[in-house]
Amino acid sequence: MAGQISANRTRTPFAPKLDELLRLGVTHIASFVPWQALESDISHTLPRFLQAVAERKMTLSLILTPEVGVHYPNSGFPKDVISRQENIAYHCDENPVAVGLPPNSFALPSLFAPEFTKRYYSFLSRMDSMLADLERSPSNPVRGLTIVLTGSLWKYYRSARMSSRYAFGGMAGDHSGAATLAYRRHLESYFSQREFMDPSPASANRWRSRAMEDVNRRCFYQQSEDVFRARTSQMMRRKASGLAAEEIELYTPEADPSATYSNFLQVVAGGHADFARLSKLVDEMAARSSLGGAMATAPFIHWTSLGGFRSLADAEKQFLILKSLLLMGGQGGGIFVDESEWFGLSQAFRSKAEMFARSIAHGDLRLKNRALYLAPHLWSRTEVLWEEIFDRVGAGARMISSIDLLSSERDASVVIVDPAVILTRDHVEKLLAWAELGRVVVVPRSSLYTEMARTKLEQATANTKRIEIDLGVTYRLHSLGNGKFIVYDLPENLPATSEFQSSWQTFLTAVLSVAEVQGYCRLSDSRLTVIPLEKRGGGLGLFIMNGSSRQVTADIIFPSEVGVSDLAVSLSTDSDRMSQFQFQKQGGDGQIPANRFALEVPPCGILPLAIDGASITEQQERSAALQSAEVTRSSANNAAMTELPGFEDVGNMSVFSGPNDPTEPEVEAPWN
Repeated sequence: MAGQISANRTRTPFAPKLDELLRLGVTHIASFVPWQALESDISHTLPRFLQAVAERKMTLSLILTPEVGVHYPNSGFPKDVISRQENIAYHCDENPVAVGLPPNSFALPSLFAPEFTKRYYSFLSRMDSMLADLERSPSNPVRGLTIVLTGSLWKYYRSARMSSRYAFGGMAGDHSGAATLAYRRHLESYFSQREFMDPSPASANRWRSRAMEDVNRRCFYQQSEDVFRARTSQMMRRKASGLAAEEIELYTPEADPSATYSNFLQVVAGGHADFARLSKLVDEMAARSSLGGAMATAPFIHWTSLGGFRSLADAEKQFLILKSLLLMGGQGGGIFVDESEWFGLSQAFRSKAEMFARSIAHGDLRLKNRALYLAPHLWSRTEVLWEEIFDRVGAGARMISSIDLLSSERDASVVIVDPAVILTRDHVEKLLAWAELGRVVVVPRSSLYTEMARTKLEQATANTKRIEIDLGVTYRLHSLGNGKFIVYDLPENLPATSEFQSSWQTFLTAVLSVAEVQGYCRLSDSRLTVIPLEKRGGGLGLFIMNGSSRQVTADIIFPSEVGVSDLAVSLSTDSDRMSQFQFQKQGGDGQIPANRFALEVPPCGILPLAIDGASITEQQERSAALQSAEVTRSSANNAAMTELPGFEDVGNMSVFSGPNDPTEPEVEAPWN
């Protein structure tokens, strides 16, 4: 039996829990390392825990970066560090950033505070040395270990007041004294680059002006987070270089500042958690893609037994877990769930969730990026354009803050640049190269171009075919290679009128039409939402979601006739999928393809549907053709660079530079 205890197994305080998990069929667990616990760990608890896991032939994801939602006082932060005022983070309302999760409320530390950073990197160095020693030991208890590094606290540095109306509302960032000093140093260093001093050194002054404060702070916070990630990764790979490591984006909705007021009312009034807000936070988190290393990080949601989640009804918990799994897992991520919460749910639900998790892990279902939005800061609120894109494209819309993510993007056909992004020559070159591959790029005409960037853009579009259009928002559409480059005019003052909102909607409709970003379907009731996952081999898996407390009867409308069936059945085997597809195409057994179907979705219910039809296949074929063309170009350039001395790939242009050239849900088990 999986749970049988052998005589030579290490007996530790957590051995019974590990044996119980084995009996329940769990072979992989995730665990946080509380920083405070490791610093005071005189009994070598962590090595003993790793040894016990290895002896049971279980695998482990060990989360090392400081996070909230850890089952330890102050989420594992050293008490002496967070008790000092100079080490505390302050949000834009000039108050400490508080976390109210049990077992105690505390203020988050500033990742800029000198004492914090010194202690943190010392902690990482100690972890690195410990794991390297265990790796070299005869028993090697870290053979099945994966080191997990996260984005840590940056997304939580927000005001509860500013976030109470909108998920991820207001300006995110640390306004503590240490952060302010770092910000001033950043301004002097960043704008001392040659590009910002063109055409004269005095040009740098406009970038450092007070009018640029909001723009510069967003840029500063994003760059600071990227530096933090890079340094954390470097610190953990010095000695323990043979261990598997993974960078993810981990988010605990219950600890988000926007849930602060509702959590307080729950405690005072003895009510339930704000289910609708938690659901909205999952949507917003899934729409953001951060950079780790050279590629997008895998997003994960952490549902704890500490916050409001534990007070929800089982139907609400199941809704949030499955929704998180679909949105995060479809992008290569997943969820962390406390074992007490997971096994408290019904066996039927756990079996269904595990079935969909396996399908996603095996690549049978995948969430595609359809439209990208380049923002200056991932965790701060953006304005009209992103809201419209998010409403129109839904789960296929993705906000990014790094231009480097474009190079690895295979699916999206359009990127829209936020008006507050500072555009350098490097940005413009990468956007032009991306457009020439057959995509659509949309940029504002603003004052946030460097002189080099403006010159590059004018040179690239000077001799192109262009059309000037005024749909309330004036824009110029340029044909560029196989794609389109759109430059839109941004009014100096953005009036919050319905007429102006309508102009943005009309403009975005035109942009999405040019990019051929079409909706898969429409729902006749706004209480229902949909998560579309592409099926391997063709077709869609549509998850119709009812987050309300009442049953919803509505129609789902497709642009052309399709066949609809039960997704769980269609995923069972390859032969089942093939026979189901043929059945739908032929309209056998009385089930004739149509473009409108009636649905009944229970309260907090998720209805999984398999969709097959000509219109769905055509959209997927266009996407596959675009991806194939890019892979072919990339392969050809890689081969040329290998075989031809002096050959290099510059964006979408291949040139010679030689001398003759003129130019699964994971169960969390805290080790403590």
